[in-house]
Amino acid sequence: MKTSLMVRALCGVSIAASLAGAALPAAAQDFTLKIAHVVPQGDPRDTAARHVADAMNGSETCSVEANVYPAGQLGQTTDLIEGMQIGSIEAVVLPASFLVGFQPLMGLFDFPYFWPTDLDQLVALHNSDALRGLLDSTNEQGVYSMAVWHTGYKQWTANSALVEPADYAGLRARVMPSAVLIEQQEALGLTPVDMPFAETYSALQSGAIDAQENPVPTTYSMRFQEVQSHLMMTNHGNLDQIFMVSSAWWDGLTPECQDELSTAVSEGQQVVIDETLRIEDEAMTAFADQGVEIIELTDAQLEALKEATLPPVRELFLSQNGDNGQQVLESVEAAIASGE
Repeated sequence: MKTSLMVRALCGVSIAASLAGAALPAAAQDFTLKIAHVVPQGDPRDTAARHVADAMNGSETCSVEANVYPAGQLGQTTDLIEGMQIGSIEAVVLPASFLVGFQPLMGLFDFPYFWPTDLDQLVALHNSDALRGLLDSTNEQGVYSMAVWHTGYKQWTANSALVEPADYAGLRARVMPSAVLIEQQEALGLTPVDMPFAETYSALQSGAIDAQENPVPTTYSMRFQEVQSHLMMTNHGNLDQIFMVSSAWWDGLTPECQDELSTAVSEGQQVVIDETLRIEDEAMTAFADQGVEIIELTDAQLEALKEATLPPVRELFLSQNGDNGQQVLESVEAAIASGE
């Protein structure tokens, strides 16, 4: 698949026409592909995004100029999604949490203690029909969610040990704009604080917030270990990224270019996993060397955290999404049970 955004003043095609999905003449198959995200260069999703860009730049079928813009160079999370919807950015890599504002069904990705902890099973689930149905729910909002990229299981960090639900009570934690994540934190007695990701380090350093949840590679790339003394290996959720593109822009691609881009994004799934595992090993060694206390929770402690968070989160999700939510949830649960 080959991808790219249409140069705005190309062949007199107006931005409005392109956003409406107007068919593009063959002569206009000259594309720009900007891939944006908010984490530093070298993060696993950045490396995978660069793989996609390199694959597209090397295409012999599509004429594409593809570039990656890391670390919020094109704006923070909301800016990136809005830019993609209006057509100024072609592709964005962000957690599903940032799509919940216009498609609450995507909050399912934020469920704690729900997803397979076996990586092979999780990847198979990502590529299942059940997940494809959930990803397609963003199409009506002008966003084509192409694939899920796994960037690790979430762990909590703080400046004290958090092993039981009571340990979280009264702390402040950074949260992404997802009602599910807010419910999860409030169920633990946390005060959720929504803030741009780029501000999290300084907020932890100053004490404006006390804790944060991210996979080990993300914590490491953001240097949170410099301002947090404890790492809890809770594996309580996934920070799975959605590689998403503008639907109108996608519809303007030739089938050949679509095929090339799809192939590159699919290859990116494995690139991001390989990089996540590599950096995770490097990070854990660095954490130990820096004196971070790494806490392995017992099965009983993990079960107590699950019981405190998953039932209220599930109830909230169903109350927000009604029959559609019930259908999606049951479909994914069935896929998990079957080992897809």
